[in-house]
Amino acid sequence: MSHHIFISHSTQDDEFVRRLRESLEAHGQVSWVDSRELTGGNALTNTIKDAIRDAQHFLVVISPDTFNSKWVPQEVRFALEVAQAHNDGYKVIPVLLPGVDPDGMVAMLFPNDPLYIFVGAGPTGLNEAVPRIAAALGWQLPNDWESGKTVEVEPVEELLLALTDPRIVEHDGVRRATAQAELIYLAADDRRDIKSRRYRFTAPLGPVELGKFAGISNAIINGPLGSSKAEP
Repeated sequence: MSHHIFISHSTQDDEFVRRLRESLEAHGQVSWVDSRELTGGNALTNTIKDAIRDAQHFLVVISPDTFNSKWVPQEVRFALEVAQAHNDGYKVIPVLLPGVDPDGMVAMLFPNDPLYIFVGAGPTGLNEAVPRIAAALGWQLPNDWESGKTVEVEPVEELLLALTDPRIVEHDGVRRATAQAELIYLAADDRRDIKSRRYRFTAPLGPVELGKFAGISNAIINGPLGSSKAEP
């Protein structure tokens, strides 16, 4: 038996598998075989069968997209046959992503009700699942491994400028954007919001002024100062 881990998954979960591999490889040299790297077809080729048979363990990532895959169920069934034939601890390890019910279609893949590893939703879900996956693979992570922690964000005060009834007005040949404005103070606690009186807000710069400003900027950039070169 070699020391590689075979990963079976839908191509829709490529990004998750990439992050999983990076997280585990950061704590040891691991060789992985991905069935999607071996072939893009749906058939269980001899190359894939050999990779599954010779693996140290078989890991299958299951998401809602898995059940649209033709090859993942085939790979799982073959891996279960291999596990029954082995007597050296060969494991078939299902990793369930958010949105998957183990009592639904997953139970059809695993009739013997294996120990599932669940990945929680949210940004820390994968990081929290890595120690459990490593333990299932028979690895010992460093003692200083820390799972992800959700940071509580303190409520903050906000000042919101709300604009309504937008219009374009013209005065002395200059067109400007204008709208009804209202300042709203959003408290950090449960206090009621405080609103200012409404007033008409007009953009300080119209197209004419913006055009002049752009012309001045270009002159500065492309003019003598902007195009000068430092003496060697």
